Amino acid sequence: MSSKKMITLKSLDGRTLEVEEAVAKKSPMIKKMIEDEDVMEDEVDDEDNDNVVHLRKVTHKVLDKVMEYCKRHVNEDEKVVNEDELKAWDQDFIVKTNKSTLCNLLLAAYYLNIQSLLLLLSKNAVHKTGEDKTMEDMRILLACQQ
Repeated sequence: MSSKKMITLKSLDGRTLEVEEAVAKKSPMIKKMIEDEDVMEDEVDDEDNDNVVHLRKVTHKVLDKVMEYCKRHVNEDEKVVNEDELKAWDQDFIVKTNKSTLCNLLLAAYYLNIQSLLLLLSKNAVHKTGEDKTMEDMRILLACQQ
């Protein structure tokens, strides 16, 4: 059995999270950082190894949730996951996420360029924040979360 390559992600608050490389690469931004050796060398501190990706705009709590989503969706492109189960998992993921974390996840999904997560969160943001909100109310709400 082959071991999977692991990548360490370092969050805004300096905490690290170790994930499989395939999971981390669900983010096109992280994928580019991993594959661009010059970027990785620029981002590495002397005491870090060369598999550390610094994400200076995402807290550990939010990064952990993003990677939870990515881990569940890592094989979706290969159609080896049951679509109905994945949709049910996505709904559960949203239901268990509070408003503040939902907004921070939206910002992280945008920053990390994870389109499927961004779409999922965008579709459900109105339901979590209240369907009676106007577009201006939503802008204000999201701006307050930054």
